[in-house]
Amino acid sequence: MRGPICAVFAGAPAHRARAGRTLRALRLAGLDPLDLTAAPPGAAAEVLAAGPVWLVRGGAWPLHGEPDPFPLPSDTGLPLCAFGAVLAPFDASAAGARGADPDAAAWAELLRATGGDLSGAAGARRARGGRAFAGLGAGSGAGLGPELPRAASVYLDAPLAAGVAARLRAGEALDAALRGELGARRARVRVVRHAPLDVCDDAAPRVAQVVTSLQQGGAERIALDLAAELPRRGVRARVYAVYRPTRPTFAAPPGTVDLADTPGDREARFDALARGLAAWGADLAHVHLLDAEDLARLAARGYRPLVTVHNAAAGWPPGLARLGPGEAALLVACARAVEVELAACALPAPVRTVWNGIDLAAAGPPGPAGAARGGAPAEAAAAWRRRLEIAPDDLVLLAVANPRPQKRLHLLPAILAAARTALAAAGDVRAARLVIAGSASPRSEAALAAEAEIRREADRLGLRADVRFAGAVSDVAGLLAAADVLVSPSAYEGLSLAHLEALAAGLPVVASGAGGTEEIARESPAMVHLPLDAAPERFAEAIAAVGCRGARGRPAAVGGGREVVARHFSAARMAEGYTRLYPRAIARNRGARRGDGLLLVTNNFTTGGAQSSARRLLLGLAAAGVRGRAAVIEEQPEYPTPGRRALVAAGIPVLAVPPPAEIEPTEAVERLLGAIDEDPPGAVLMWNVIAEHKVLLADGLLDVPLFDVSPGEMYFASLRRYFASPRRGLPYREPREYGARLTGVIVKYAAEAALAAEVLGAPAHVVPNGVVMGARPPAAAAARPRGGRLAIGTAARIHPHKKLGDLLAALRLAAPRLPPHVLRIAGGVERGAEAHAEELRRLAEGLPVEWVGELSDTRVFLKDLDVFALIAEPAGCPNASLEAMAEGLPVVATAVGGMAEQVDDGATGRLVPPGDAAAFAEALVELGGAPGLRARLGAAGWERARERFSLERMVADYMGVCLGGRGRARP
Repeated sequence: MRGPICAVFAGAPAHRARAGRTLRALRLAGLDPLDLTAAPPGAAAEVLAAGPVWLVRGGAWPLHGEPDPFPLPSDTGLPLCAFGAVLAPFDASAAGARGADPDAAAWAELLRATGGDLSGAAGARRARGGRAFAGLGAGSGAGLGPELPRAASVYLDAPLAAGVAARLRAGEALDAALRGELGARRARVRVVRHAPLDVCDDAAPRVAQVVTSLQQGGAERIALDLAAELPRRGVRARVYAVYRPTRPTFAAPPGTVDLADTPGDREARFDALARGLAAWGADLAHVHLLDAEDLARLAARGYRPLVTVHNAAAGWPPGLARLGPGEAALLVACARAVEVELAACALPAPVRTVWNGIDLAAAGPPGPAGAARGGAPAEAAAAWRRRLEIAPDDLVLLAVANPRPQKRLHLLPAILAAARTALAAAGDVRAARLVIAGSASPRSEAALAAEAEIRREADRLGLRADVRFAGAVSDVAGLLAAADVLVSPSAYEGLSLAHLEALAAGLPVVASGAGGTEEIARESPAMVHLPLDAAPERFAEAIAAVGCRGARGRPAAVGGGREVVARHFSAARMAEGYTRLYPRAIARNRGARRGDGLLLVTNNFTTGGAQSSARRLLLGLAAAGVRGRAAVIEEQPEYPTPGRRALVAAGIPVLAVPPPAEIEPTEAVERLLGAIDEDPPGAVLMWNVIAEHKVLLADGLLDVPLFDVSPGEMYFASLRRYFASPRRGLPYREPREYGARLTGVIVKYAAEAALAAEVLGAPAHVVPNGVVMGARPPAAAAARPRGGRLAIGTAARIHPHKKLGDLLAALRLAAPRLPPHVLRIAGGVERGAEAHAEELRRLAEGLPVEWVGELSDTRVFLKDLDVFALIAEPAGCPNASLEAMAEGLPVVATAVGGMAEQVDDGATGRLVPPGDAAAFAEALVELGGAPGLRARLGAAGWERARERFSLERMVADYMGVCLGGRGRARP
């Protein structure tokens, strides 16, 4: 006989986002849950009609993990409804993390009042004066009757399930259907709490740090620091150590799960790990150092991990370069250099970079050796020097690394010898000593051999007495305070924590340029990186340069190292980066739904050429049967701009994310990404988006084609400004690193395509703006009457960038030779440009100029003109000139940007050099006195606009580029 059905439901988007933890936990309990979180009511009705059914809300996970948690039929013979209580997880009160599900408190109150017999819950609660309880799902007004808390776990026997199914078919939502069915039956139903159905729930993401062991090493330190830092950012964290350590270990934080003594083989060990993750309610396993076979084991048990790659390719865990499909949700490199190597492998998982970071508090304050000032750093430095029998004035070269071939520590004695020679040549009488902190794993022959080679080299060079082996060191901060220079000759690296700790301590670093070393050096002058094959003498020169100081204190040049670490390489910055990526990996594990249509992201829909083109595109897509939607990041959600209101009125959804003045860019982008998860598009267009927001969006968006649309030269200016001072801790330091995240860049005119490809390194597509075509103009021989004056017009916002002063200067030169005329200037004054508007009015004194102001209908304005004039700067593909051409007007414009592609000089209008008022005046005079010429040019311009610049053509081009398979897959 078939047992009850188990199904997972969602009452809100947050439940869908967290449903993965629920489905995995139920499967690992031996059940076969159905995912109804995105199912329409009809599909859910079919499931319930086949009841009995256990409904579990997305995000909740069973407390007991039993394969048969279902209640027996009621002895009363009444239909049975059994609730599982919502209980708070043990770590719900972790400092800094978001609180557990609020229903836990409501259930605790109810159980105290009723003892678990919920049939009389209303009377018991009222007697206690308790509050009303919400019902199934998310709404505050949704109740299962006033007496029951919101349901996260409920069992319905077959009659009740059938009744709820009937209500679903009638169009009721699931929560309302359950509430209605119980309310209708009232005394004819048995309602109880059944403890095996109890669940925990948690609104916070729950991410397990899974590491091979807690032996002392950089990756292990990263896992522990993340476990400590993530709760401050609203993420629950717990450490799982899979294997037995082979060298001294770090202290395990509270709650650590140690699987080293798990009986059985590796399969049994990973069975235990998966059960532990399910019992804890993990959303994601963040894995460190596991090999590809173990990653596959974890993925096969439902926990496709986020994998941090801690080293360059030569140091990757076995099999990582051959990772199979479905074995990782996301690969995260510890440095951009490591990401480049991962990308070269073309692995079947997205790759991102989060720079390693260190705990600045644990690193201690900067405390130079021999410092005149007192305090803890100086005392620790003196204590270490005494312990290692090093004189206060000796120059100490320090290496912090566990001996193994990667670290090339055997080169250090020769570097010490060369440094002594360089110091003597510089007249520095100090004795140079070498201290090596780290321990070789006794189980590793390679590590033991690497340590033995260091000793042989010291003996060969007669330096045994000058080399100190400090062994495994817990007080690294104290040892750094005792040193003068950190030296690191590694053959390959990820992004060294030892380098960061030295910089944070105010210590200069001389290192081979392996892995992420150059990325640190780019931020800090205290990091000197040398070629991988640098001779000991090169190291010695650098050591002598950074080690030269007076009798006391380190050189001031290295004093900013700690600030650089705090800005980009702290544990807090690292946790911030992972906090951004965790929801992306969790969503990816839920399974990608096929995208539909286009999402256009823009700053706002206020007046402007770029915004007008965006609105036209969205409306044109709708007319072509393509689903378009938009998101804005600079508009107040409750105060829509007219452009946004018009789109909504046309049936085009627009998500308004609170503007930068109200929320951080990271939060704004996370809300946008969450909306994309709920309703994935076929492609995303970034259209005039703040640079920081679009870099964050490119970093976070996975598996969806992403295009950046350039409106012209202002686009490149905004990129230059951003990358001159990029976001702290975000590892994109030049436009091409950002461009690597794009499927393509779309430019508005052909001349810009080569520049875009060079700057961004992404495929460039040319899609000019498109406009709605007006009626075909009269034949050339029948110039339209315009009244008594020649009407010259322009449309531009009043702003210094628009260079309307140049147009006024040209008109003043042309006026004596023009027939009676007027210049009409349409456009509102931009905020902050009021003084400029006054200056333009002074420049226009004595000229026939009319200030039209903001336009509600451009076409009405254009119909009363004879000539359209435009100072086409800054360079782009102006809509104003295209709209004029679409109405059959000849155009006089400066030859910048896309104007040469819009206007065929002498055939559809006139182009003149920028900044040449006399040439512009000549063009105005030429057209002003020749009605037939104006008519011929206007008619030819209309044809050119119809062929190349129509709205239909623009829409078709965007559909082809973004949805037609052209371009490249996103990395």
